[in-house]
Amino acid sequence: MDEPFATPEVMLAFYKRLYPFKSLFNWLNHDHTPSRFFTQREFAFTLENDVYLRYNSFKDSDDLKKQIEKLNPSRFEIGAVYNARVSAQLRNQPSFLTTSPQPKDKKSLRPGHLQPLKRELVFDIDMTDYDSIRTCCSGKGICQRCWGFIAAAVTVLDKALRDDFGFNHVLWVYSGRRGIHCWVSDREAMDLTDDQRKSIMGYLEVVRGGKEQIKKVNVRGQPRDKDVTKSLHPSLKNSLNALGERYFAGLILEDQDCFADEQGWTTFLELLPDKDVAENLRKQWSSKPSDSASKWEDFKSQIKSIPKGDSRRVRLFIPQQEVSLTISAGPTSGGDGRYYTTIHISPSRRRSI
Repeated sequence: MDEPFATPEVMLAFYKRLYPFKSLFNWLNHDHTPSRFFTQREFAFTLENDVYLRYNSFKDSDDLKKQIEKLNPSRFEIGAVYNARVSAQLRNQPSFLTTSPQPKDKKSLRPGHLQPLKRELVFDIDMTDYDSIRTCCSGKGICQRCWGFIAAAVTVLDKALRDDFGFNHVLWVYSGRRGIHCWVSDREAMDLTDDQRKSIMGYLEVVRGGKEQIKKVNVRGQPRDKDVTKSLHPSLKNSLNALGERYFAGLILEDQDCFADEQGWTTFLELLPDKDVAENLRKQWSSKPSDSASKWEDFKSQIKSIPKGDSRRVRLFIPQQEVSLTISAGPTSGGDGRYYTTIHISPSRRRSI
């Protein structure tokens, strides 16, 4: 939560009255009774003055709730499941030391003995990733209209995770700030290695490049194909269909009106591989202001004016697809893969959740 709303008093009331500890326990635990997926899991807390407490674990949701109400953290993070487990005979005692202690007993272990074994596959989608194309807000600003971008990203990513990778246990939750998190808790997902997680990120990545790079999407269409969509990967083709049908016209052209001002349509023209078409549109749009929907129709008219079978016409279908795919997700980068595993759909940051 952001200031000035996240005062200690507000946070404590939130934890006591609203936070769904039992639902969190049920999701993380994978069973009706406490299992190692919860009792051996690490929790970390951020307290006042940026005090950071790691290596905490709990026997059940009530135990976690009691400690959070006591500490009243400004945030807490959910980590990996470790190789340590709580002894059933000693679990309820105030202090214990076993051959397989909890993460909070890390100091009693030999160096390197405590190791993370399993962790969810997590995606973090931030609203600021869309600052280059959202016109209603920017930076920390957020309004109801902004959430159309998040809805588009959820549509694409959820379908890819379920259809392309076969995951079933996919949970979407509000991040608490300006975005949304996706938790994949299938056993296969939790056993993924760091390299396998990076490979999944690479498969899903569409937008690449920093602020200085104009062309950030390459759908890998082959100009020699008359129907460029045939050369798309099936996952990209499905995403393109979903975005075109549900989001592109309503969100990009009408609601956000991304090409209305000169900066917006100039960026679009820089993506076009045909300089003659780009110059024609530049002259047309400079002399007569129009909205994004009208500009998109102008662009399609330019394509239609080129004879069928001409390679120029085929090449212009590619940026048409790339602009549509841009709204599905921002650039991606991977988390450190050790404790709080997150694959970020964000420009170039790394942080835990």
